[in-house]
Amino acid sequence: MSLKYLISSFFTLFVLMNCSSVLAEQNLNSSSDTKSSQDLASKLSNELHRLHEKERFDGTIIITSGTKELFRHSYGFSDKTTRLENTSEVVTDIGSISKTFTAAAILKLVSEGKLELETTIADIFPDSPINKKELTIRSLLSHSSGLDNFHNETDFDLMRKDEAIDKIFSLRLLGEQNQTIAYSNAAYTLLAAIVEEVAQTSFQTYVYENLLNPLKLNDTGFYGDDHIRDSIFAKGYGGRDSGKTTFEKGLTWALIGQGGMVSSANDLSIWFSAILDGKLFPDSQDNLMLQKANAQWFLGNIRHFSSWGTLSYYAGGSTDFGYTALVQYLPDFEVSIVILLNSYIDEYGNASHQKLSKEHIFPILLE
Repeated sequence: MSLKYLISSFFTLFVLMNCSSVLAEQNLNSSSDTKSSQDLASKLSNELHRLHEKERFDGTIIITSGTKELFRHSYGFSDKTTRLENTSEVVTDIGSISKTFTAAAILKLVSEGKLELETTIADIFPDSPINKKELTIRSLLSHSSGLDNFHNETDFDLMRKDEAIDKIFSLRLLGEQNQTIAYSNAAYTLLAAIVEEVAQTSFQTYVYENLLNPLKLNDTGFYGDDHIRDSIFAKGYGGRDSGKTTFEKGLTWALIGQGGMVSSANDLSIWFSAILDGKLFPDSQDNLMLQKANAQWFLGNIRHFSSWGTLSYYAGGSTDFGYTALVQYLPDFEVSIVILLNSYIDEYGNASHQKLSKEHIFPILLE
């Protein structure tokens, strides 16, 4: 019996409605096929609930295939003091998944002919230091510019844009452009500054007008945004300031472009679907978000790699406050996974999103 058939049968049989598991009986080729699919569904549900009871992780998991929602369940509380339960509408910090919005903003400008992937820093900032002048938009997007990782001491440093640019320009280069793949948060803050230079508007305004509003992502935005204050915001449990939120800490150029965004699991699922479907660009254009840039990265800050013997597209993020987030696509099975947590799994800390997928969901889906 094929692995792909088992997963397909599982998702056909197992649809979670109103955050509860509902087993839908289907006409399958044989009773053994039905039993295998039911066993797979039962294992996944049992494992997640077992892990939740043991490790007390809190958050939401959504699994989709194309436009069809296949699985949805929320665990634990968005506020443990008031015991307000998590739902897929609760707003949570998404960490470095924010970078996918920065990449999309840049690539929108590329699609409109206002930037090119080979545009250099010198084209935007003529007074940039000589060792940074030839770094390109492409290399900044794909973590192959050679820029060091951080220009900040903490995510909440008080920092203006000009200060951030100066700090980034003073960073060492870890290697030659396109010769070294090294994750760089600073590169994405610089990309946000480039959006402002080219679009002649604030980075946040550009993201709202060109990405969030067209997709009606009403529960997605930036730290401190007024309209998010009316949403139910999950407190983070784990690391520093456990039981508080990052949202109230404010947003400066220590973080803009690389983080500092919040979303709900519902919105994040819509956003990831738009990335995969190429909806961010005109029908006549290629999906730049999933254009391969190097051995590890697509241009849209999406990693591509093999895990458990199957291809995976992945973006993730975490903070030191209990928030972790993941979007993942398995092209061999046309299945997307969204994980948005506001409480660490004790054993895994700020890698909870990665470990939950790799160690607890993948083995069951792919066994």
